[in-house]
Amino acid sequence: MTPLEIILSILLVLAMTVVILLWRRIAKLRREQRSVAMLLASLEQDRPALARLVRNVDDKETQQFLRDRTELVSKLLAAAVSESPAQSNAVLDEVERLVAQRAEFMRQTRMIYESLQPLMIARLRESGLDDGEIEICCLYALGLNGKAIQAYTGDGRHYQNVGLIRKKLRLGEHDRNIDGYIRSLMR
Repeated sequence: MTPLEIILSILLVLAMTVVILLWRRIAKLRREQRSVAMLLASLEQDRPALARLVRNVDDKETQQFLRDRTELVSKLLAAAVSESPAQSNAVLDEVERLVAQRAEFMRQTRMIYESLQPLMIARLRESGLDDGEIEICCLYALGLNGKAIQAYTGDGRHYQNVGLIRKKLRLGEHDRNIDGYIRSLMR
């Protein structure tokens, strides 16, 4: 084999590798686009139901929280679809500002759950939980685990406090996890 043939063979292998990598990347992007399209279609389909839900909430402040959060979800989806770094960064900054105000974020989340999941909140209140304890339960309802909640709240006594919540809910030490219990109340 001549040096030219060796170089051409190497270039051919490199070109084929690039083509295969590009083909895989394109296939992945198409799958992601289909997923985002399905999510957008679902959100668009749910928009009338969300609008009715917001209108049916009696408290104007909670209505505004619901509108703001729904708008934020729409912005997140739009940023994901557009793949614009500037748009993504702006939305992420907005999310960071929202969650940085811990006490207000937790209060708003509790108020939203009071409207969306009144039976869950009623069960928690019947068990003797105060607003702060219910707010912790709402963080579990959002899908956070104990470690994430402790990190978010900065509460070094989180697990002791959850122990008190479990006691009020009459959950024994070996009963199900509190996050699963809270989510079961949402059904």
